[in-house]
Amino acid sequence: MKPRLLILTAFLVACAALLGMAAHDAAPPPEPLPYADAGLSEREAAAHLLSRFTFGARPGDVDRLVAMGLETWLERQLRAGFSDRALDEKLAPFKALDLTATETARTYPNPGMVARRAAREGGMSAEEMQNLDGSARRQQIRAYLEANGLRPQRELVGELIGQKLLRAVYTENQLAEVLTDFWFNHFNVALQDNQARPYVLAYERDAVRPHVLSAFRAMLGATARHPAMLLYLDNAQSTAPEGTRTTLDARLEPLENRRGLGGRLAQRRIQEGRQRMQREQQQALEEIPEEFRPRRGVNENYARELMELHTLGVDGGYTQADVEAVARAFTGWTVVPPNERGERVLRRMDRQGERAGFVLEGAFLFRADAHDATEKTILGETFPAGGGLDEGERVLDLLAAHPSTAQHLARKLAVRFVSDAPPEALVDELAGVFLATGGDLRAVVRALAYSPHFWQEAALRAKVKTPFELAVSSLRALDADVRPTRELVEWIDKMGQPLYRYQAPTGFPDEADAWINAGALLNRMNFGLHLATGKVDGVRFDLLALNRHREPETVEEALAAYVPLLLPEGDAAETVDLLLPMATDPGLEARLNAATDEAASPDGDDRADLDDRPPPGDEAFAAANPDALARVVGVILGAPAFQRR
Repeated sequence: MKPRLLILTAFLVACAALLGMAAHDAAPPPEPLPYADAGLSEREAAAHLLSRFTFGARPGDVDRLVAMGLETWLERQLRAGFSDRALDEKLAPFKALDLTATETARTYPNPGMVARRAAREGGMSAEEMQNLDGSARRQQIRAYLEANGLRPQRELVGELIGQKLLRAVYTENQLAEVLTDFWFNHFNVALQDNQARPYVLAYERDAVRPHVLSAFRAMLGATARHPAMLLYLDNAQSTAPEGTRTTLDARLEPLENRRGLGGRLAQRRIQEGRQRMQREQQQALEEIPEEFRPRRGVNENYARELMELHTLGVDGGYTQADVEAVARAFTGWTVVPPNERGERVLRRMDRQGERAGFVLEGAFLFRADAHDATEKTILGETFPAGGGLDEGERVLDLLAAHPSTAQHLARKLAVRFVSDAPPEALVDELAGVFLATGGDLRAVVRALAYSPHFWQEAALRAKVKTPFELAVSSLRALDADVRPTRELVEWIDKMGQPLYRYQAPTGFPDEADAWINAGALLNRMNFGLHLATGKVDGVRFDLLALNRHREPETVEEALAAYVPLLLPEGDAAETVDLLLPMATDPGLEARLNAATDEAASPDGDDRADLDDRPPPGDEAFAAANPDALARVVGVILGAPAFQRR
């Protein structure tokens, strides 16, 4: 064989081998989702996936899913594998997103703390500051903030809520954001807590969002150590009772028990060290606001919610004795105060590091001198005396792997993604996947999507949207350009869901009963009409562009065109028949506003003109009533079918 032919042959053989290797190494195509077995078409299945695994379909999303392949889209969502350039541009102006938890708490300090410091720098007492008139007090506080490079806390709250709205509307990785909303509610903290408030943004960003498609144990540990949770459920104040043997005692005992001259010298150093530590603690406390100062004694709040809400569930098989023991296991888990001098003193206390048993990581502090180091029994397991930080971590390991936790979380996920009363077989199936995979949340959500129960007819549009979901799905359905504004947020509040302000640790409920009543429905319909008619500040859209600039000539034509656009793959004919009387009712807005006792909006005159117009007829529909199309779209957004997902 000629040399050139030999070379060519060898090259072809090598290419064949490489191609064979690549084919062997390539991931197998995803298994087909079982929607056909439930009698659904591919487009109907795409619409169902979008209704559950996103905050709502945008125009053309069903077509895009079908073109990509439902299984491929699902896998990319499960790995948050889509580019988010548009969202990143929207979030670029937000200053707090790049700050650590400690930096955030320092930059946006507690208003009461600011007032005290501003008074002190102004040569006034706190009482004198309080007695100033509002304008003078605000000026004094503003001057203090500017002089010290600080920002008012209301700006932080605005960025927190604004970034949530923008992420939900614009992210291409919708499943991860839907799960972030779900898991934040599961591990809820509330803005009403003055201590936790400056940490909430960092909490969602650092402790929740990165873990929603990974191991549950990682998220459980991240929330347990985060200052927002430690302060919200009071564990930052939980210490071993007076006279209880602590981790620091356990670390020092070998030195104290030494005999002879060396022992006496060691004991003297220990005594001097303890006295120095007490002095440094007192210095730190003088600079720490009263609400951050540790109180001697065990606090059971976090331990109880950890088992009842975060892991085992209310019927998870634990006792009050377990609650008490878990609370003792988490004594000493606390927060570095958002105060430079306080943190500096605490860092000096930590110089001996592991030798003394202290651990300092970011804003988290484990205080060896505050941890109950006596023996404990939790869920039948013995925790020997002398433990430290590892004791709490072992508790988290135990709870995360418990069968009751698997059942509790499986039920909550089934309620969120399937129905308010999910089949027990589905709950058992998801719990089994959770246990078999060591709590792999991605595997559990994938199993949910591949379960026949997810595709059953009873599950279609079985869930009622929360106010936040309704608002975001409306914005996405309109393909709106969104700028977070106070008015938009207030509409979500008015519909019953003040964001990040559910004070109970349960988080916002996920069942229809919590959201559906006469007043709530009226507010939802009002929101749809106000949004579609351009009366919500910060929102822009083009209704004609949604319909490829084809302008309908009658109400019936408008409904027939826009119902399928806003409710893809639904029963369009039935919805049109239901909405036609409302869409042709000239007094609809007036009655809704009267029923909800709504205050007049800034453009109330325009609204009054709209209310007084006669019903649009079949001829000259748009010419006779330029706002008629917007009213039709508003009626669709307030329709019962749009309220469901």
